[in-house]
Amino acid sequence: MEGRTNISESVFIEIAREAMHKVEDVFREERKGALSGLTRIFTERFAPQITVRKSEPAEGEEGVGGVSFEVKLSVAYGVRIPEVAQKVREKIITEVETLTGYKVEKVDIVIDRIVKPEEIQEEKKEKANL
Repeated sequence: MEGRTNISESVFIEIAREAMHKVEDVFREERKGALSGLTRIFTERFAPQITVRKSEPAEGEEGVGGVSFEVKLSVAYGVRIPEVAQKVREKIITEVETLTGYKVEKVDIVIDRIVKPEEIQEEKKEKANL
């Protein structure tokens, strides 16, 4: 049967967002104390910004296209940024390639903010008062 399947950029963004939640769960379990509530805060107040660029195969070429990501993240002060970035990158690549069949060409990670432990505590207090 012939025909093409086209996956919207918004689907790739959602897959990347879900993949990052999985990384944050691992991260949360590794940290104790003030940083333990990081997952909820990242997903709400400091949500990552994700940009996607798709490339479709040329006319007559077999296979699926490729996709590139730029992910802007906030990280907690004190984390090992290269380790967090690599975990995010690997999880996005695995999830996208498994679920869509598209080849992930690159995942650029931009750390655009450091979140201090006192900001995390402040956010927890605000949530508790709601």
